Amino acid sequence: MGKFQQLLRQKVVILDGATGTNLLGKGLAPGESPSILNVRNEDTVLELHKAYAEVGADVILTNTFSANGHSFTKPMLGRVIRHGVALAKRAAKKRMVLGDVGPLGEFIEPYGTKTFEEALKDYRAIFRIFSSTGLKKFFIETMTSIVEAKAAFLAAQEYASDIFICFSLQDNGRTIMGDIPESIALTFEALGARGVGINCTAPEVVVQAIAKMARVTSLPLIAKPNAGQVQIENEHVHHTMSDAQLAAYYVKFVRAGANMVGGCCGTSPLYTEEIAKKRVKPIRKGVRKAFYLTTPGRILNVEENKPVVVGERLNPSGRKKLGARLKKKDYRIYGEEALQQENAGAAALDVNAFVAVLNEYDTLPRAVHEVLKNSSLPLFIDTLDFKAAETVLRFYPGLGVYNSIPARRKELAKWLPMIRRYGFKPVISLIGDKIPQTIRERMRNAKLAVSMARKIDFPVDDLIFDPLVFPIATEKEQMNSTLETLSRLHDMGLKTILGVSNVSYGLPDRSLLNAALVTAAVKNHVTFLILNPLDEVVMGALNASDALFSGGLTTYIENYRKRIQEPEPKRKTLRHAIVCGDVESGVELAKGLLDSGIDAKELIENHVVKALEIVGKNYEEGKFFIPDLLKAAEVAQSILGLMSRHMPRQAKRGKIVIATVKGDIHDIGKNLAAMVFESVGYEVIDLGKDVTSRAIVDSVRKHNPDFLGLSALLTTTMVEMENVIDALQHAGLNVKVIIGGPNVSARYAKKIGAYGAAQTVFEGLGLLRNQNSATR
Repeated sequence: MGKFQQLLRQKVVILDGATGTNLLGKGLAPGESPSILNVRNEDTVLELHKAYAEVGADVILTNTFSANGHSFTKPMLGRVIRHGVALAKRAAKKRMVLGDVGPLGEFIEPYGTKTFEEALKDYRAIFRIFSSTGLKKFFIETMTSIVEAKAAFLAAQEYASDIFICFSLQDNGRTIMGDIPESIALTFEALGARGVGINCTAPEVVVQAIAKMARVTSLPLIAKPNAGQVQIENEHVHHTMSDAQLAAYYVKFVRAGANMVGGCCGTSPLYTEEIAKKRVKPIRKGVRKAFYLTTPGRILNVEENKPVVVGERLNPSGRKKLGARLKKKDYRIYGEEALQQENAGAAALDVNAFVAVLNEYDTLPRAVHEVLKNSSLPLFIDTLDFKAAETVLRFYPGLGVYNSIPARRKELAKWLPMIRRYGFKPVISLIGDKIPQTIRERMRNAKLAVSMARKIDFPVDDLIFDPLVFPIATEKEQMNSTLETLSRLHDMGLKTILGVSNVSYGLPDRSLLNAALVTAAVKNHVTFLILNPLDEVVMGALNASDALFSGGLTTYIENYRKRIQEPEPKRKTLRHAIVCGDVESGVELAKGLLDSGIDAKELIENHVVKALEIVGKNYEEGKFFIPDLLKAAEVAQSILGLMSRHMPRQAKRGKIVIATVKGDIHDIGKNLAAMVFESVGYEVIDLGKDVTSRAIVDSVRKHNPDFLGLSALLTTTMVEMENVIDALQHAGLNVKVIIGGPNVSARYAKKIGAYGAAQTVFEGLGLLRNQNSATR
């Protein structure tokens, strides 16, 4: 990798352009993966690679973007990847070749049913084949979820260390899951990526995203834009920008911070030739290293926000209600409590799921999943179980904290490498071989942890030290030692944390004692405070102490104004519960309305449907993302289940057969549509993904639906929609067809004889409602 790093310092590296969109019409059947041409039409693929190399591309990506176990059988997958690598190497000669890998097209837990370990296994199979060819440099692209991208990245790391990764953004600057560029960059920098960036995205959005990434990371940044929007005319796919128009963005990409520039959908060797002529040196300013915690949609710069409040309420120890719910395998309380603490002012959350009679390896991941679905705050993973901790750290979509490692050689040697592998920060408990009694003992333990960290090249700046808070009812003399240690650690430039509520254990008026400790801790420059953010006395003391000792007077005044201006909380309505994704409140409110005599149909029309319309509007305005839609749909489906005894079968709003067409393995949009349509009272027959026209025709004949929904993510599979409609007409079946996907349009729907087109679930819902209104 040394030569490539030198190349990056000398110039902006030119990546090749689109592969798939340049191979359409080159021997592909409708819906087929372009990767199959590595075997079926080698010359065409080879010539395309050569064309990019000849006009100035420094890097050639293999034609394997859609090559995975869902697209091909195991033997064919091996052939497709091995042939793809051989063709790229033949064309590239001395240029770098990267193994290109795309997404699986499925929701991963906690947002779907596919587990992280299943995704990891799928990606391992892909990278294992690449590795067998001798190619050990990978390019993971068009990712939309940090969860899935992390599975791909960790699988790739088992075979190589030279890994680049790119995400696809919407026009609002986030992925469809709501992930932001800064969080993406920080997460994969910590995991060890060689470069990170944006692809398959509008060029103006790429410029903005690269600039945001450049402010938080020193990693090489990658810009691979689309040539505008997709259009399909006479079965030919083209884009709205010419190669020359897109190449005009090259300087903007570089000024924003890009070190590597290439092209995605709709680009050709002409675009690559244009940007190769414009070569300039990278323009990157140095980035001051900071201590960040992240989740997909949020970054927390700790130095700018200390003292950081870490919510303590997600811990069954001392909270019987939490433990009882865990025993019933009801994890929703973790989501509810997480949101409450976030709304009360917590900046991070400590998550513990230990109950003596339960398996923490099972409970902790489920609890964390529920928190991730309901809160945007970074997490402290609080467990002594190594296996449970590693499971969570592996799938956690961002940079979090592990809490905690005792300052003992054996434990530090065991835990620190694992924590570093997943980009986390550790809390070091200064407990040592015995409970420390003095400041000297605490500091000796801290120095041991620093020494051990340096030996394994663990960043000392990422360590957080806990000087230990003991109950003053039994260890009164320890308090001064804890505070003095806090001050000394700060003077050494180290970060610190205190578990505040320990101090008042077993005493009355605990809030007052906790508040007093908070004040003293802030005065001694504490970095993190684990406390109850719902305790107004403690939070008031924190705000006041911050104003007095840490320059937080402006924040103190802002909080005061906000508090006196806040209106009395309104009674939660059913619509509000659905929009907020509150299952428990939603079901309870729906039950109350049904018991009061409201008609089930009226409840759906005036509450469920109206709420989902609000959700849809928020999504279209960029305020909501896929996780928000899934939460709202979950509430609506729970209400629908409750109403089944109130609503006879014939009262269903209509019947829909829905499928992702042949050749397309991406069913995220289709699955979401099925959930939403069921939530508002439609009967949905879901045929799955990669469904043949014959199977669709047979299902329409069998079920006689009111609507047929056809989904396609890829432009290469959209033509299969027309084949399905032709097959329906040939079979004499008259059904209204709604086509869905990011690239469909009303114009294309009209051309192929569909009833309508929907780029989002809620556009599809609007088409259903319009038809229902017309037939009443």
